[in-house]
Amino acid sequence: MSANFKMSKKKREPYFEMNSSHYHKDYEIYFLIKGTRRFFVEDSIYNLNGGDVVVIPRGVLHRTTYLNNLSHERYNVIFSGEYFTDLSDMEGDNLIEKTFENKPVVTIPQSKRDYVNSLFELLYAEFNGNDKFRDINIKNHLQEIIIFLIRCLDFPYDNSGTELDTSDSLIQEAARYISNNYGSELTLSKVAAQVNMSPTYFSKKFKECTGFGYKEYLINVRLRKASFMLLETKKSVTEIASDCGFNDSNYFGDLFRRSKGISPLNYRKNNTFI
Repeated sequence: MSANFKMSKKKREPYFEMNSSHYHKDYEIYFLIKGTRRFFVEDSIYNLNGGDVVVIPRGVLHRTTYLNNLSHERYNVIFSGEYFTDLSDMEGDNLIEKTFENKPVVTIPQSKRDYVNSLFELLYAEFNGNDKFRDINIKNHLQEIIIFLIRCLDFPYDNSGTELDTSDSLIQEAARYISNNYGSELTLSKVAAQVNMSPTYFSKKFKECTGFGYKEYLINVRLRKASFMLLETKKSVTEIASDCGFNDSNYFGDLFRRSKGISPLNYRKNNTFI
């Protein structure tokens, strides 16, 4: 069984919520078969219905939480870049990033949902198989799914999931404000004022919409930015800590070790985004 491909199919009870937010070095496809979910990707909120697919590029912060009291069923696929090398050779590197970074949610047309379900069923069957053709068929089915999703982005219908209400839109605005100003001093009160909410209501609504506590989200954004800077710049750990909004480099180092299981310097030496 390849360590570069994982897949699961789960039916969840109402009010199921992910234990923690995360981002990872692999790609992820989340297909909501039925039910509803709220999905937070990077700094945007999407309200999903059955037939929606979320495509998450590498290194993108995400979390899913409940939208109402309905149960839901989903497929989840996590895979490395080697599974679409043929597509990348034809279309250029970073195919998924280029295609889905601005439109991570794809709504499958009603007429095509049985077809998409069958593709995921075939993929899941191969994942649970063990013959010599297993890995070849996994790659083929996965590429067929990716090609179909790319084609869907050209269809003349909305691909943004259910429209957000006003308060959800304000929380999305706040998340984007944090993402764009992570190096500044961002108290809860300051960000709440940015969207004209009281701190108490903002804190409750932020958690409800994103699945994150305010401080948890802020720290995740800053650590993710720091991870990129450690690999992509020659700045010192102290400079990176300061640039990412951490006033104390020792505090930054402790948070980084708890999150990654490795010190910032060893992370840089390891030279692999995780």
